[in-house]
Amino acid sequence: MGTRSATNSGGRSISGRSVTDGQTYRNLLYLFLSFPLGLAYFVAVVTGVALGLGLSVLVVGIGILFGTLLAVQAIAGFERRLANSLLGTDIAAPDDIDRGGSGAVGTAMAYVRAASTWRSLGFVLLKFWLGIGAFVLLVALFGTAVELLLLPVYPDGALNVQVFGWEAADTFRTETQRLLAVPVGSVLAIVALPVLNSFARVNAIVAEALLGPDGSARRLDENRG
Repeated sequence: MGTRSATNSGGRSISGRSVTDGQTYRNLLYLFLSFPLGLAYFVAVVTGVALGLGLSVLVVGIGILFGTLLAVQAIAGFERRLANSLLGTDIAAPDDIDRGGSGAVGTAMAYVRAASTWRSLGFVLLKFWLGIGAFVLLVALFGTAVELLLLPVYPDGALNVQVFGWEAADTFRTETQRLLAVPVGSVLAIVALPVLNSFARVNAIVAEALLGPDGSARRLDENRG
């Protein structure tokens, strides 16, 4: 089973979603979750690897490293389901881990030899940087748009968003200016959506490349089908 491109039933790409399309808001939810999840993954994996390597002369260190690999696989499974649910992907789980090995050592070696383990590790580490990118775009574009839209109600700023030191409340000071901020915010929100949708598409491509079966496995599966 392979993966399909993250498009809707009408063939439009994620970046072509409109304001009224529900997929747009699923994309936004995915991006909102990216930074906290990416940060949590990064801290957990780096801590596990550092502890495992530091204690590798002891049996407990090897156990920590193996536990970290298991955690990486569990995270990859969750991220695969999350991408399929929110980004419209159809990523199949890789099946390159032979769990029929004899004993704990055989099982551990099966995980170490599996390409999907290392692709999953790459995704988990890359997720941190994708999360930072999502956070920056959401604050700079979406957050600023919301701030402008709410200026007539919150003259001092509802979210106190700063972009390179610039604050909307400092620019739109009078009541007339704050009213003018509403259409500016509306335009910015409309412009922001395709940008955020395009970044969601980047996330979908990365997930498809790293969380599914590798290319050779997909081709073999397609030939058998």
